[in-house]
Amino acid sequence: MKSMEVNIALDPVNDGATIININVEKKNEGALIIGTNGERKRASLAETVEILTKIQDISYGDYLGKTPYVVIINAEKILSLDGGAYFIGSALIMKDEGKGKGLELLTGDEFDEAAKVFASRLVTLTANGQDFSAYEIYSGGAL
Repeated sequence: MKSMEVNIALDPVNDGATIININVEKKNEGALIIGTNGERKRASLAETVEILTKIQDISYGDYLGKTPYVVIINAEKILSLDGGAYFIGSALIMKDEGKGKGLELLTGDEFDEAAKVFASRLVTLTANGQDFSAYEIYSGGAL
């Protein structure tokens, strides 16, 4: 979106109108960034695009159960343990309504809904006496 700023200070060299580019984004839409430790934040469209660009060659995507929500994680951070696969770290969650539009941003209550579904897939792993929450990708077989 463009905006115009007018500056008149009786300076013939610098006075006049200037076009200013303003980045406007909707606060009620974006992607959810959520950690297996429970912390979360909303990502703007620009931040979401940047993350998807950086992770595209190392990403793993999975539907969150039978919901339209898709979790996107760094595949290099997946742990294969005892026939299961687990992820510890931060994930990006978007939605896929299955209408051929591809991934879409979350809006409104979808942030909380997606966070609840993600949390329901967390398990506790123990290593050297320390507990970690991990996202369970699936059980049975290795990646």
